[in-house]
Amino acid sequence: MAERTDRTTSPEPLSGGVTTTSPGARVRSPGVEATVQIQDGAKLKEELAAALKESVRPVLVVMGGIDVGKRIAIAGTVELGRDPGCDVVLGDAGVSWRHARIEDRGDAWAVVDLGSTNGTIVRGQPVREAILAPGDTVILGRTVLRFDLRDKLEQALDQELQRMLDIDDLSGLFVRRKFDRELEVMIQTARSFGGCVGMLCMDMDGVKRINDTHGHLFGAYVIGETGRVIGRVLGGRGIAARFGGDEFVAALPGLDTARAAQVGVEILQAVNAHPYGKDGIALRPGISIGVASFPADASDPVGLFARADQALYRAKQSGKNRVSL
Repeated sequence: MAERTDRTTSPEPLSGGVTTTSPGARVRSPGVEATVQIQDGAKLKEELAAALKESVRPVLVVMGGIDVGKRIAIAGTVELGRDPGCDVVLGDAGVSWRHARIEDRGDAWAVVDLGSTNGTIVRGQPVREAILAPGDTVILGRTVLRFDLRDKLEQALDQELQRMLDIDDLSGLFVRRKFDRELEVMIQTARSFGGCVGMLCMDMDGVKRINDTHGHLFGAYVIGETGRVIGRVLGGRGIAARFGGDEFVAALPGLDTARAAQVGVEILQAVNAHPYGKDGIALRPGISIGVASFPADASDPVGLFARADQALYRAKQSGKNRVSL
């Protein structure tokens, strides 16, 4: 009897890795995945919407007001206002303590007014609530916001632009405007909860001599290095900015004058111990530091800076390279 061949279990290969079988056979070529059957169209729609939402995020761009240029990435429902406890804190005096809420409604984003004094305006009209579309303007007090949606590339661009706005390239610390905004929030928080904020005004010693002897590139080097030393000493205890030239300022939430002075001593010691050197030339700058705190020495940011600056002057007059109260 001739040998029987079972073609349902022995498919014949064709070119391209495709096989043929008899009807009813269930054979799949190696490396070819099975097709997933769609059981629930609504579920698929939800999954696609979630994937799209994950790749495109909302952002508020401050177009007018004291925070102009700021980009605020939104992840979920957030509240906006002057209250330091808000998700988005705005320093505009025309903004209410808790002014408005941006709501994530799943398939849309909406703004809801929270009973603010000056109201919420969308597309030029006062609203209690409104669905937002990309490009819409939202006005809270004197702050003008633009609502936009950003893909991942645009989000990365926003982050870099925000860094360029907020960070001093030479020192790696905040620029003055960013520092001032953050200090205002610190003072508001301390005032609301009975806390304190320490301030350090710092001025480098010997930079002019370095500039005159070695050139301004050497002076810029020691200024940048000192900014990085200050940042490392502060760690997460506070914020600092290059105030201008070779001057720096730091704010220390939760620290009174005495404890802020201790941080000042740490900075002084770190600067004096740092191995400044460029192109084989050893450099020896110093730093003078003045200390004050809210509310013991002043009741607002302007007054606090003035008191710390006066203490800095005393440090300079007493021989430089020291901390003064």
